[in-house]
Amino acid sequence: MIVDREHYNNREIKSVCRCEVVQSFVYLGSLIDNSGSCVSEIRWLIQQARVAMTKLTKIWRDHNITKATK
Repeated sequence: MIVDREHYNNREIKSVCRCEVVQSFVYLGSLIDNSGSCVSEIRWLIQQARVAMTKLTKIWRDHNITKATK
């Protein structure tokens, strides 16, 4: 897999295996993209946090679970 630089159209790829040119991918929890900026990664992390908090809403509202457990 190759993350090509933004606006770089010269694709001289010499390899023994098949390569796929992608816009972005996740590596060790970080979003790597071809623009080199971190704006898309920050948006992605905020979205992941929002999803995680939404999943916890039921637990926080449940009165049968003690505060120590929460």
